[in-house]
Parts: sequence; structure tokens; C-alpha cells
Amino acid sequence: MDLGFLKFRLSMYLTLIIIVGFTALFIGFILSLVGITNIFFITGFVAIINILEWLYGPKLIDLIYHVREAKPGELQEVRDAIHRISEKAGIKEPKLMIADIDMPNAFAYGSPLTGNRVAVTRGLLRILNTQEIEAVLGHELGHIRHRDVQVMLFVSVLPAILYYIAYTFMLSSFFDERRNANVLAIIGFLSFIGYFILNLFVLAFSRSRETYADIHATQVVDDGAKKLRGALAKLYIYSYVIYNRKPKEAKVTSTTRALFIIDPSSLNPDDLKNLSMEEAIEYVSSRKMSTLEKIEELFSTHPNIIRRLNLLKKLEN
Repeated sequence: MDLGFLKFRLSMYLTLIIIVGFTALFIGFILSLVGITNIFFITGFVAIINILEWLYGPKLIDLIYHVREAKPGELQEVRDAIHRISEKAGIKEPKLMIADIDMPNAFAYGSPLTGNRVAVTRGLLRILNTQEIEAVLGHELGHIRHRDVQVMLFVSVLPAILYYIAYTFMLSSFFDERRNANVLAIIGFLSFIGYFILNLFVLAFSRSRETYADIHATQVVDDGAKKLRGALAKLYIYSYVIYNRKPKEAKVTSTTRALFIIDPSSLNPDDLKNLSMEEAIEYVSSRKMSTLEKIEELFSTHPNIIRRLNLLKKLEN
């Protein structure tokens, strides 16, 4: 195994350990200050809400993004690519879905009620060639192989628990007329700080899973690094145009943005206006990240496009 890849996996697992450990320690601290019943109730409530969201979320996604299952014989080249990649990845072939929106993107999703699915949008089918679509599918099926839907559900529950603890105790402090109102407010404030810190780690973990899926595409698609590099650059540029000209069409929310292979809400290529598509792709691939972009990346579910393209460029050799 490549040493760089081994370090990446170790850092990803370390981030997961920090997330779980931080949550356990913080909730333990809260339990030492207040009654156990309330904390357990909040934890159970948040967990149930997230499990229901996981189980029935695919139906909501289908509704929001006008997703339908591809008909037999429809998009046969895409089906063939999914079949090839699934065999290489050693996973059951997911259902092919089509999202009837202009935003060029793709996403993997599913639950025990619906099975695994991989969706491509109408916009993606329009701007990418067959080889680039195959590379994108390699990324999305990487999410399925790595069980990212389940993993991110588990990880995302943890900051949600701290958020609701913070909300509950801050609210209680306003209605508690006894002397412990200040204590409740302090616990709520500390819980909110804990939520903010933990959420940064969750976002970092999400970015590592996206990188992991990029690497997967290079392993299961012939010349996958080069193909995915071109595909991501195109998606980045076209998504920027639609996100800024047709924001309603983008339909990006804090809940769904982690679904996509490109997060449209993080786009900022203002310096691409006078460039051709080929020049824009080369420009995005070659320039360095600014300090502002590095800071913005901390609050994103996806790595900055420059970081992704640079990694794929290294993996081409």
C-alpha cells in the first residue's frame, strides 16, 4: 500500500476517533452536572429522527430533485459502466436513477427500504462525455462501497445531539426562576461551543470521505485520475454558472449539499469569465489555493476543487 495513502487512511480514522471520543467525553461531562434522564431523552430523540431521515430520506430526495429510475435500455452505456465498476469494486449493482434538473451533478444514496441508488442529473449527461461519466460513477460507487451514507449518518448524529442539548438548556434557563438558571445557561453555552468544534471535525471527516471516493475512482476506472480530473473541472465551472444564474434550480441545502460530487455552494471562479472551457480547466487545475479558500474549506463538506484536481494530477502518474 502506498505510504501517502496509508497516512491518509490513518488520519481519516483518527478524525473519526476524535469525533466519537469528544462526544463521549462532553456528554459525560454534562451528565456529571445534570440529571441523566434529560440527556438520554435528547440523545434518543435525535437518533430516532436521524434514523427515520436515513430510511425515508431517499423518497424526499427523489421528490426534491425530480428523480426517477432509468427505464430498461435507457442510458445503456451508463448502465454498462455501473456494471463494470460494481464488479471491480465487489459490490451489488445499484439502481440507476435520473434527476431531471439542469445542475450537472451526481450522487449516491439509499436505505434498507430503497436499496442503493446512484443518480446522474440531466445537466451532467449533457456536458460530460462517456469516459468522464464513468469516472464520476467510480467516485459515487466508492461512496457505496465505503458505506458512506451509513457512516456519515452516524457521525452527523453526534454534533446534532450537542446542538439539541445546547438548545434545550439555553431555553430552560429562560424559564427557570430558581438559582440554577445561570448553570443551565452555562451548560447550554458550553454545549453550543462543543457542537461548533465537533461540527468542524465532522466536516473534515466528510471531506476525507470525498477524497476517499476520488481515489476509489482511480482504482476501478481505467485512466480514472485523468478522466475524473476533467469531469470535476467541467462540473465545477458549469455548476458555478447555474448556481449563480438559476439558484432555485440548484436546490442546494445544508442537508443535501453533502450528497453531490461537487458542492455548488462553495464555488467561486470569478476569474474564469473570459476563458474558454479548455483554458478554464487548465487554470483551475494549476492555480494555488488562497488563504481565504483554505478558511472556507474548513466549513465545506467537500475538499476545495484545487486540492482535488492537484491530487488527481499526482495520481495520473
